[in-house]
Amino acid sequence: MKKVLIGVAAVLVVIVGGLIYVFSSLDSIVKDAIQTYGSQATKTTVSVDSVKITLKSGEGAIAGLNVGNAKGFTDPNIFQLGLISTKIDTSTVTENPVVIDELVIRDPAVFYEINSAGLSNIDALKKNLGLSGKQGSTAEEKEESGEAVKMIIRKLVVEGGKAKVLIAALGGKEQTVTLPAIRLTDIGKKSGGATAMEVAQILSNAMLKNVKGSVAKIGVNQYLGKSADAFKKGAMDKIGGTTGGSPADMGGALKGLLGK
Repeated sequence: MKKVLIGVAAVLVVIVGGLIYVFSSLDSIVKDAIQTYGSQATKTTVSVDSVKITLKSGEGAIAGLNVGNAKGFTDPNIFQLGLISTKIDTSTVTENPVVIDELVIRDPAVFYEINSAGLSNIDALKKNLGLSGKQGSTAEEKEESGEAVKMIIRKLVVEGGKAKVLIAALGGKEQTVTLPAIRLTDIGKKSGGATAMEVAQILSNAMLKNVKGSVAKIGVNQYLGKSADAFKKGAMDKIGGTTGGSPADMGGALKGLLGK
């Protein structure tokens, strides 16, 4: 009997020790999850400066979440999400799915670029997200996602965002566009919860759609699919570059076409 009690006590010590470790390491666990699954979803580097979760109140804050640019673009990041605040339904923290009442991203910065080849970083990231979706359709990954912790997000808000627009064909001239707010509800509810990667894909797609619609209003689409050199040559042809126009006339007209 004494040996049995000692064995039970030993098991309890292990369990309690494990719980203490999990709760004391929760911030780093969440940080690692964001960086791991975010990077898998976007195929770029996702980094986080800090995570602070308070289980008693269910409140959390994530600071300095950066989503890296695809290769071939100048800025290291495509998104800088600044401060993210969250409110978790504490009655669900031991369940699967976990319910998040609210997730708010304030004042995100977006860096939209069309490079000298006429490719946009938004389209490059969209392609990466599409590849992630295909990879997630394998039987093995479906099985793994079924075992993963899932979540339902009742309300997700992105507000106060701005996009810096940089187009190679314009010689590096920058413009700034204000982005409309994004409001999503009941993410993962119909499917019984969404995995961390699925949430990353949903959020990224919503932000990409928001940015593309906003920057289209300032005429960026005319620079897509055409290299900077080809665009300038086409502009020169239109203003008489091949019909003997003077250099001064051509230079002034070209500046007008390029928005300078």
